[in-house]
Amino acid sequence: MTMFQFKEMLEKEGIIFSFSGTISQPILSGIGETIESDLVAMEMDTNVTMKIFAVFTEQMQNIMSYSKERRENRENRHSSPGICVVGLDAQKEKYYVHSANIMDIKDEPIVSKKIDHINTLDDSGLKKYYKELRRSGKGVHGRGAGLGFLEMAKRSCEPLEYRITNIDDERSFFEIKVYI
Repeated sequence: MTMFQFKEMLEKEGIIFSFSGTISQPILSGIGETIESDLVAMEMDTNVTMKIFAVFTEQMQNIMSYSKERRENRENRHSSPGICVVGLDAQKEKYYVHSANIMDIKDEPIVSKKIDHINTLDDSGLKKYYKELRRSGKGVHGRGAGLGFLEMAKRSCEPLEYRITNIDDERSFFEIKVYI
């Protein structure tokens, strides 16, 4: 595929922003500022802009924290390879944030169970579950409070879409798409 064909494909798919590569906190900060200013320049509703920005940040944090290919760089900061796009689904007339990374195959049932449960909850159920997890500390781990999927669901206008594709005996490819 040529870069021109790639550019045409991005436009056809309604992709406003795309990133593929190693993600670290400094890169996330720079990209976040760029996306936020691009969305503001598009004169998008402020509420939608903030939701997209929050979901994008959450997805990138998940890649940095949970990628099977997580690395430590020279400054002892963590970075991980991943993919993230922000786009507009013309048919649904909704914006979306879609990301993917390699995950440990052992995490598949945990991730699936968590997202499947979250997808059964309405707005009040999400708030209640969020408070319950915050109070109990359940799901807390060394890399965060474990509330990322809940944060995404609170901002989403549809259930969280996800797919896990087995790569080999140790790794899977995890994708999540959030409509706003």
